[in-house]
Amino acid sequence: MAEASPATTMTAWNDALKQYYIDKKPMDVAYHNHPMLQMIPKNTRFRGKNMPLPIIYARPQGRSATFADAQANATSSSLGEFLLTRVKNYAVVTVSGEAIEASKGNEYSFLEALTTETDLGLKTLGDTLSRQLFRQQNGAIGVLNTSSMGTTSMDLTNDLDSLNFEVGMKIVFAASTSTGALRASGASLEVTAVNRGATSNQVTVSANLSTITSIAQNDVIIPVGDLVTPGTYLCMAGLQDWIPASAPSATAFFGQDRSKDTTRLGGQRVAFDTSIKQTVINAANIVGREGGEPGVCFLNYTDWATLEVSLDAQVTGARQPGPAQNFGFRSLQVYGPHGVIDVVPDKDVPTGTGYLLQMDTWALYSIGDAVQILKHDGNSMLRQNGYDGVEVRMGGYYQLGCRAPGYNAYFATA
Repeated sequence: MAEASPATTMTAWNDALKQYYIDKKPMDVAYHNHPMLQMIPKNTRFRGKNMPLPIIYARPQGRSATFADAQANATSSSLGEFLLTRVKNYAVVTVSGEAIEASKGNEYSFLEALTTETDLGLKTLGDTLSRQLFRQQNGAIGVLNTSSMGTTSMDLTNDLDSLNFEVGMKIVFAASTSTGALRASGASLEVTAVNRGATSNQVTVSANLSTITSIAQNDVIIPVGDLVTPGTYLCMAGLQDWIPASAPSATAFFGQDRSKDTTRLGGQRVAFDTSIKQTVINAANIVGREGGEPGVCFLNYTDWATLEVSLDAQVTGARQPGPAQNFGFRSLQVYGPHGVIDVVPDKDVPTGTGYLLQMDTWALYSIGDAVQILKHDGNSMLRQNGYDGVEVRMGGYYQLGCRAPGYNAYFATA
């Protein structure tokens, strides 16, 4: 006679059994390692209406082997200034009263809701600030490569731009960030999924792209609120603005016509030459020739890995000198005319670009910390009117500035 199966089974006792949880907090896999943001000098006293950054871009030219000619040709130095103005950046989190109380204490929750949401809101601001350091004040985070719009899948022109997208982010589209208007008067879509390892259709949105009137391939993608009217810029001027890939025109940049001296006022531009290593060395030579002493080079992770493979046995892990000495980012070392250049990977460097910088010519100017909890009335949080929850407001008021653009270079990595 066959033995009967047990009467008391897992199914029978399912409602009585407890769940077992490991005693560890969930890992925050959002980005937190931002070398450029951590290394750049900070000035937290940017109050008042604006701040001038004066620059001398030409010396007096009353010189000659003949005194009369020197006297007749006497000129003054050529002085200019970048008149910095601040931009704003905000993040808001709201948490219900019940969630706050229910999540207090390790025995009841892995995380305390209010503390966790506030911390992550601050990290969102930090992620945005790090991205803006390398990009343009138009707020663009990618370019649409999709040609058939009857889909919720967005293909991006540059695969690595997928790092700029997060689930829950709302985005708008524009044919141009400098003229015209936003597509469909600024109608937005929400990001519902991101596949950062994909080589196509990296981002999924909440509705077919065709719901945005006139949307087209090569449209620029911007987070909601970062560009309301093309040509009126609300985000920080990043490296792509300070050291543009093409020589700057006479269009005023913080009030300065940079066409008067496109390198001293607009930085150096270096084309790709044979390899990333050769290009970095070329850039260092050009900047050194102009009087600069760059010590740090930023690449994205893909280009940094290419350089590491090419250097092979020459690779050296090192701590950064100067501003980064307390951060310990791993670097590759390349030798320029003024010594060692530490090449650091930063995920926010756009595809195909590299920046060779003299860090003491740069600063992030802000009112207080560039990322902070806003408590103008002394309160770190506000009660929500009509609800039992609270609202935490975070933000910053800041701008990137450079005292000597010519001591810095943009270069192509391919």
